[in-house]
Amino acid sequence: MSDILLRELSNPDIDWLVTHGQRQQLTAADVLISPGQTLDALYLLLEGSLSVHAPGGDEEITRLSRGELLGEGWLFDAKPVVSVRAVDRALVLTIPKTELLNKLRQDVGFAAHFYRALALIMSERIRLLFEQSELLRYQSGQMVKEALFVFGELHDSDLAWMMNSGRVEKLAADRVLLHAGRPVDALYTVLDGQLAIATTDRPCDPLSLCFQGLEQHGATQDFKPMAYISRGGLPGIISFLDFQPLPVRIHAVSDALLLAIPRQKVAIKLQEDLAFAARFYRVIATQMANLLSAVVSVGEGADQGSLSVALDDELDLDELQRVSEGGTKFDWMLKHLGVGCR
Repeated sequence: MSDILLRELSNPDIDWLVTHGQRQQLTAADVLISPGQTLDALYLLLEGSLSVHAPGGDEEITRLSRGELLGEGWLFDAKPVVSVRAVDRALVLTIPKTELLNKLRQDVGFAAHFYRALALIMSERIRLLFEQSELLRYQSGQMVKEALFVFGELHDSDLAWMMNSGRVEKLAADRVLLHAGRPVDALYTVLDGQLAIATTDRPCDPLSLCFQGLEQHGATQDFKPMAYISRGGLPGIISFLDFQPLPVRIHAVSDALLLAIPRQKVAIKLQEDLAFAARFYRVIATQMANLLSAVVSVGEGADQGSLSVALDDELDLDELQRVSEGGTKFDWMLKHLGVGCR
């Protein structure tokens, strides 16, 4: 993970983190994060390794190495559901919550770089889970938290650009939108209907999955749904972000409508408009956190454990306002696209 931050952050970004962060030494078995803890900082692992454990148990879920960001849940109104402790001696950089939030609000360049790096780190965690299906429990009723609220993060001008740059596509029930092992050529937004994220027990070999997909046009028994995406969701966003082949297949559960924007148009927009990039990557990072929460469970209970966070059931006033604003903006976009609202 260490190369993600070094690749995505600029020298001024790194200088700010070094200046405002505080180094914290950990010894073996020291607990950095506890389940349900209210965190007031973000942590960057500089040296050593940390182990992630399910709540109420000593079983190790995974081990984190240098370059990992931890405790990011509060950026998305969530609390940790796992414990994180030092394996041996470790060094973390503690970045205070208040100072980081102010920096993200005031510096769009930093925000764009930071949220993109965070989204890439979470996408790596998700890929690890997709590639190790034994870590997943298939929950046929599991739904990624409805994504409409993230539209409250976007400006009207952002939505206008999306509408002008994309086109509405129909996807019939049981048809595959994105095959496993294939690249993602467009940014998709679900306007109506429901899509399933499905994985297979077969080894995650992109080449074999890619050519297997050529022969399988519908949703077959080889792929098992692990989560579902509803209106406002961004199917295929993991591979859209990191350019790696898709580790899962995504198909329509019911007739669906999607807004598709070619990758090249999005890439140019992100390069030319840093303010848009900051909002866009925050939306993606939020949906990554939602997806992790939806597909990961460890041990006996579906609510236990995650490599990241679980979203709180109770919404605070700020989030309720974002949900309302997001729904209003989404309905406005549907109206201008000529898509009926439900």
